[in-house]
Amino acid sequence: MLMIARLYPKTDISRVWNYVENKMKEDMSETATPLYATQSEGMMNVGIIFDVDEPDGITKFITEDIVKCDEIHHTKTISLMKPIFFPIPKKKPENIQRYLIRIYTHPQHYKKIYDQLVDHRYSFNLFPIYVSYSLGDEDILMNVAADSKETVSKFLREHVRTLDGVNQSTFYPVYKSKRFASLEELIKTEGKYTFKKIRGMSEDEVDLEFDWVENFKEYAMLTGALPGDI
Repeated sequence: MLMIARLYPKTDISRVWNYVENKMKEDMSETATPLYATQSEGMMNVGIIFDVDEPDGITKFITEDIVKCDEIHHTKTISLMKPIFFPIPKKKPENIQRYLIRIYTHPQHYKKIYDQLVDHRYSFNLFPIYVSYSLGDEDILMNVAADSKETVSKFLREHVRTLDGVNQSTFYPVYKSKRFASLEELIKTEGKYTFKKIRGMSEDEVDLEFDWVENFKEYAMLTGALPGDI
């Protein structure tokens, strides 16, 4: 199962990120496998996504491993329930960045909103990476790639906030990412949860080797986007 550990700083989130990026892996036990870490603009935490066999698999990391970083003030642990990863299209906008979308609703609307997000026909300039129940700080969590903040804002305004039962939705640009698993391991893990087919996308249009954790900046550079645009 997939779980997120969110690490909150006392005052300096950069110290938490530096620990996660440079020291965490060597301090860890083998009971939990970190896939990747992210830091999103506007969210005062570093999120680490784990693949665990059972919820207790992350206990040692939370109670023993991360205490070696004295800048961590507190943590939150979220189970991703029924996560669905989407095939990544080969054709992508030149300027793409990842965004985290958090959706808040009531239990009677969970399934309907989740199903509508899974079945939605996404545009070329915004495509989903995963959708999941989280029921932690938010009720439904999405990770998407888009060519601008304006595109994401429009998606929320026209296609998320208009869904019956959505109380609130917010988005945050992902501006730091660190993959710990090999790309092969990441693809294998997400393959257990991958949505096999998207309407309007044939198999030969799917990019099976794109590293969505770390490759967005590299892709934008290759396609001519300026570093300041990503």
